[in-house]
Amino acid sequence: MTLYLLLALCPMNILLTNDDSISFIGLTALYEELSQMANVYIFAPAREKSGTSQALSIYDDVYVQPQNEHIYIVNGFPVDCVNIGLHSNIVNIKFDLVISGINKGVNMGDDVYYSGTVGAARHSFIHGYPSIAVSCGYLDETGDFKTISKFLIEFINDNQSMLKQPMLLNINHPVPAKNALGIKWTKLGKRLYRDTYKRTPIDHSEFYFNLGGSELFYKEEEGSDFEAYYNNYVSITPLTRDATNYQLLQKQTKGTQFI
Repeated sequence: MTLYLLLALCPMNILLTNDDSISFIGLTALYEELSQMANVYIFAPAREKSGTSQALSIYDDVYVQPQNEHIYIVNGFPVDCVNIGLHSNIVNIKFDLVISGINKGVNMGDDVYYSGTVGAARHSFIHGYPSIAVSCGYLDETGDFKTISKFLIEFINDNQSMLKQPMLLNINHPVPAKNALGIKWTKLGKRLYRDTYKRTPIDHSEFYFNLGGSELFYKEEEGSDFEAYYNNYVSITPLTRDATNYQLLQKQTKGTQFI
């Protein structure tokens, strides 16, 4: 029995989004594969919204354009897409899973705090949904996103019981996709950034600054997402919403009684 048939016996309701825009092949390839085994609904941004983390439109109107009953273009951030999909009642669906991706470019280490891909999945996790952010090393539309989509379906099929509870998984798939050696569960590594701006003067006191892109490095560390990825393994990192610095908290509250 194929993995598609196994899931088709009890189809899931999946909300799919990304931060690379509604037209990016990473999203469309995943939608085509997932639709063979699940009820999939796309809520995705009209334009690329990379690096927007968990930005959310609160007072501004957000324009939504239905393409059909399963695909909706949202003129907003990735988190707007998820929030509208989950809470606007534009579709009367109880979602079983939220997936953000497939992103062009990896999101590892400290990237997870900036990434619109991870931010969208984190938002649905905060609202109590099992959520997956999936990224890869391909940087444009020529990538083998179909192979990564098939991997994700197999992962969902193998972990249906686990994915019935709220969680946030950050997946990074190496490239070439067909050369992946398997899965490694990992911790977040340490990303090292080197930022430089292009400066364009307007007059003697005003300027345009353009970051463009950063030079990216990482700290080599055993058990990290970087180690797994650069050794051709799919890195899967479970993330939590708790950002408490317990070491400092324990140091500051040692011997203190709280009522």
